[in-house]
Amino acid sequence: TLPNGDILVAETNKPAKGGSGGITGFFERYFMGKAGAGVPSANRITLLRDGDGDGVAEVKTPLITGLNSPFGIAFAKDKLYVGNTDGVRWWPYTLGATKVEGEGKLLKKLNAAAPNMHWTRNLLLNADATKLYIAVGSNSNIQENGREAEDGRARIIEYDFTATKANNFAIGVRNPVGMAWNPWTGKLWATVNERDMLGSDLVPDYMSEIPEASDFGWP
Repeated sequence: TLPNGDILVAETNKPAKGGSGGITGFFERYFMGKAGAGVPSANRITLLRDGDGDGVAEVKTPLITGLNSPFGIAFAKDKLYVGNTDGVRWWPYTLGATKVEGEGKLLKKLNAAAPNMHWTRNLLLNADATKLYIAVGSNSNIQENGREAEDGRARIIEYDFTATKANNFAIGVRNPVGMAWNPWTGKLWATVNERDMLGSDLVPDYMSEIPEASDFGWP
């Protein structure tokens, strides 16, 4: 939700070449299709505006199109940030505008090599918008695609605008999809999806405070 009450929605799905192969991929596609999630990614950010406050958006319009499986959205200091699966991009943005042109400027390239199983890229700004946190999930279940496929993945990246550089804030987090600030302590928390296909020996998903420079151990 933007400061003026407009709501931005990422209309998205996994990349065309994303997902598992073999028999795992077969059943994945089958059940995704049954759930209605087998459609191509819309690859756009849509703006919703409720001008009269009745809870119904009178305006529904594409704000940014031509994206690459967008997920995270953040706004501060007249800049709009979008987490595409292959990188974070930003656009100059004035509140109230209903269209953003161009492909945006690349802030941070991200590893999206196939099969790119965990393709979502969460974004979270700190309180004074001097740092941006980027959640990047692993490329596999238990690193079965090799170590190189996991370069830059299974971690939370901190991009420091003042220093114009990115650092690893935390590593070993298999698929951190949700991030939020603890309102009492100001510490970063995240939800992490752990390993699949292990039956009753499944590693539990978890929610945790994420200390700076921590290693949560995956894989």
